[in-house]
Amino acid sequence: MKVRESAGGVLRIVLLWWLAALPAAHAAPVAGTYLSIEGIPPEAPVSSAATGEWILYLDGEIDSTAAARLAAFTAEHGIRRAAVYFNSPGGSLVAAMAIGRLLREHGYRTNVGKRTTDPRKPASGVCYSACPFAFAGGLRRSLEPGAFIGVHRASNRVPVPDESAFQQVVSGQATQYLSEMGVSPDLFRIMEGVPPDVIRRITHAEAVQLDLVTDGGVPAGTPPSGAGPISGEIKL
Repeated sequence: MKVRESAGGVLRIVLLWWLAALPAAHAAPVAGTYLSIEGIPPEAPVSSAATGEWILYLDGEIDSTAAARLAAFTAEHGIRRAAVYFNSPGGSLVAAMAIGRLLREHGYRTNVGKRTTDPRKPASGVCYSACPFAFAGGLRRSLEPGAFIGVHRASNRVPVPDESAFQQVVSGQATQYLSEMGVSPDLFRIMEGVPPDVIRRITHAEAVQLDLVTDGGVPAGTPPSGAGPISGEIKL
């Protein structure tokens, strides 16, 4: 996925042909087309400032196996506390919501940023398309200075026979998920008004108003209802 700036500060996405191709079930992820996971262990408790918190960098496209790989990574390393930094152009909505639920289950906090040469000093990043749904899973959610969150309307990886019915299913599942995470369903209403090939950036003030960014506060949220996720590969 390549992103370029268009008039009015709106980002227009140029989709490459390979985004429409589903990977084979047995194939290993191709570099650049899947979400990379990097963990930075806590610093030794040499001072009262040490938090005992891991830093997790999730970078790249959110692929269908991302949630399972993240769950395996956190289990393998016994990660109880973490600050999770997203830098992603988007990907699978189903996988993004699965990641968000995993993060909420663990009580991790989220941010938008990317790794630098000093892994404890992240730089600003972007969280576009499906990524805000994964980001919403953080118990506390904030943005690095200069970081951006952006959204647009969902689209399927393959044509659907009834676009209206498809959008209704997406709307129901997505707004339910946002409510679970304590985020205003108005975020989805903003998404619905943006074409799939355009990214609409959410300002920091809007993100706070929507409860997408908590700036340290814990969102109210509602307990998960147990309803199943959207089926299929929905790309944002």
